[in-house]
Amino acid sequence: MKMAYQGPVYGLSRECQIKSKKKFQLDQALQALDWVREVTNEKLEPPNLERGFEDHMDFADSLKDGIALCKLINILMPGAVPKVNEGKMPFKQMENIEMFLKGCVKYGLKPHDLFQVNDLYERKNLYMVVSCLFTLGGLVS
Repeated sequence: MKMAYQGPVYGLSRECQIKSKKKFQLDQALQALDWVREVTNEKLEPPNLERGFEDHMDFADSLKDGIALCKLINILMPGAVPKVNEGKMPFKQMENIEMFLKGCVKYGLKPHDLFQVNDLYERKNLYMVVSCLFTLGGLVS
């Protein structure tokens, strides 16, 4: 499923977008994804398997539905997400991400450690997603 085309970005918005992409580090994203995979036993693969993980889009696509994130927080704190939506509807996937974030707060993360739903779902600030997962992992250990 593709998001609506948002058109080109100019000016300050463009500078912010470039800065955000520079903060994203694929090696850290892969470490975070490996940790999620290890804890949940979920098969988290990019949509295009023969290509492998090449950039931030593949990282986002592997977590975008929020299912693995909900399973992760439910393993760490059983019952944090009472119902994980398995559907492919965008609003259900975004609801999963929101429930994961609420579970993270219950687990002990501070609001400034979290990302926004659109950071992951619309691939806006993926470095914040990685940072959140690292913070959660640090709290676990």
